[in-house]
Amino acid sequence: MYKLLLILKYLRKRRIAWVSLIAVMLCTTMVIVVISVMGGWLRMFRESFHSISGDIIVQGRSMLGFPHYHEMIKRIEALPDVKAAAPVIRSFGLVNINNQIRSGVSVIGYPPNISQVNGFTTSLFRMTGAKELAFSLIPGHDYRTPPGFSSRGKDPKTWDGMIVGDGVIGLRKNKEGNVDRDTDVIFNAYVVLTVMPLSPEKATPDLTDKTMRFFWIVDDSRTKVHLYDSNTVYVAFDALQQDLQMDARDNEPARASDIQIAIKPGANLAAARDRIARIVDDVTTSHGYDFRFPYSVKTWEETHATFLGAVEKEKVLVTFLFSIISIVAIFLIFCIFYMIVVEKTRDIGIIKSVGATASGVASIFLGYGAAIGIVGGGLGLLAGWLIIHNINGLHTWLGKIMGIQIWNPEVYLFDTIPNTMNPREVAIIVAIAIVSSILGALVPAYRAARMHPIEALRWE
Repeated sequence: MYKLLLILKYLRKRRIAWVSLIAVMLCTTMVIVVISVMGGWLRMFRESFHSISGDIIVQGRSMLGFPHYHEMIKRIEALPDVKAAAPVIRSFGLVNINNQIRSGVSVIGYPPNISQVNGFTTSLFRMTGAKELAFSLIPGHDYRTPPGFSSRGKDPKTWDGMIVGDGVIGLRKNKEGNVDRDTDVIFNAYVVLTVMPLSPEKATPDLTDKTMRFFWIVDDSRTKVHLYDSNTVYVAFDALQQDLQMDARDNEPARASDIQIAIKPGANLAAARDRIARIVDDVTTSHGYDFRFPYSVKTWEETHATFLGAVEKEKVLVTFLFSIISIVAIFLIFCIFYMIVVEKTRDIGIIKSVGATASGVASIFLGYGAAIGIVGGGLGLLAGWLIIHNINGLHTWLGKIMGIQIWNPEVYLFDTIPNTMNPREVAIIVAIAIVSSILGALVPAYRAARMHPIEALRWE
């Protein structure tokens, strides 16, 4: 009991020890914020890239794509571990939106069943969560030829629908964190998309052989990955395949850029990938296309390994550096506790003279260190939670007050700062803070335990 009373007394009265408590709190807060932001960034990368790419991807290494994807999909979907598979076309093009926005964009062609293999439909505004992706025009909408625009004799009501990344049309979050959408303007906006077909028979593209198609915007996508949202448009698979001359023609089979595959829950991705790779190899070699249309078969993690690996290394490096800085708290606790032991030498002599053991005296200062760690770690956890929970608001506030944009979505790829904490990581950080505080008090506690009661009582 006397140990607990002395620990509480020192914690209240010895204000110099509050310095070490504040140091533990600040170090804990700092590491929690850093590891939460970096860990959240990594988690967002993983979730977003997985959501938009499926579990396994058969990917053409050339913009020409690869043929016989129908046969591949049929055999792949017959595998017991496969849930669904869908072809995808990726290309580049030029868009003219309402004769106001003209820029180069990535163009992705999606089939209706794409929601069975990835989470693209969850990023949509109007058709969010749709079981089948539709590029049809909005029912009941009054589509008219834009003033001064020549549709080349094609009825505007027969144009195709296009989904645009919200950054392509300049949609941004407002002060309340919501995206301002003027649907009257967006859904009355036309798009002229120009793409350039590539022929397997020609070594260089024919710059005069381009395809133009007219679209109406029927929805916008916000994947929260700035890289996609700022320069990607989505159109129907069949339409893009035709415009790129990747459909079946001149005795050549139709081609696709990717096959995205969803695997059933609990299935082994690596094993499924190997089985799918064998199927693709069989189909390709059986038609004599060993080297003409190169491809790869990878899991979603392997496909995005460059990004994910870089972020994982950054997380480890930054966490390590800040942890090294936090060692200062251990030395601070050591110095302060050593001063307290020296100052309380006579008190230690009195305690020992009335029967306290060496281990009992040592446990007082070790308990004192543990108390500093528990209180400091707890306060650091609270401060870290408050900062992380409000980090996007704080970032906006700093931008208004100081005119500084720390988090640039064009650099960090995401439009928001991660604002969640991993309970396991946080528990480890707080535990390390407590252990570090005990380690800082270890040498002073040992010195106090080794004191001789008579010599301690004679201390001046």
